[in-house]
Amino acid sequence: MKKYRIAAAIAVATLLGSCGGSSAEGDKSQLAEETVSYEGMNKLNLREHGFEGIIYILNEEFGQPIIDRTNWGSVKISVGERFGIELQQEPLSYDMFMSELLEAQVYETVFLEQNPPLMMWKNSIPNSGTEPEYHFFYAYSKEGFNISITSFKSEQFSESAVKKMIISAKSYDHIGE
Repeated sequence: MKKYRIAAAIAVATLLGSCGGSSAEGDKSQLAEETVSYEGMNKLNLREHGFEGIIYILNEEFGQPIIDRTNWGSVKISVGERFGIELQQEPLSYDMFMSELLEAQVYETVFLEQNPPLMMWKNSIPNSGTEPEYHFFYAYSKEGFNISITSFKSEQFSESAVKKMIISAKSYDHIGE
């Protein structure tokens, strides 16, 4: 009888151990979820445009990159018709940007992601027959250097285009002097 109990205990322990998986496997799957693909993108050094950083943008397959330094100190980057971001030094805070966004009375705004430092939303005009437009705001901060990266407010973008722009925004890295 004692032999059967030991054998049963070993069988149960083996079965439970094989079903639960190891924490190393869990860590690997979590890391895989966090991996970002920059396929179809090229790294752009922004130093010649007044920013001490690098960012991934869509490659030439999507159109010729146009990079403009504005009079107010921001850098606008567009590639084709589906990619348009603006990098702004000394940006509004996440909360201030949210407040300004909610003051807009023309659109009905639905937040699709609202986890600082990232905000993504959909603007629509109810009963207008127009397609909704999607936008994002991303606040970057590293060692006291702060910028915001947003989609062009004057353009209409699809949800998939904005998601690609968010990948680009999150790739920004301040490289210092």
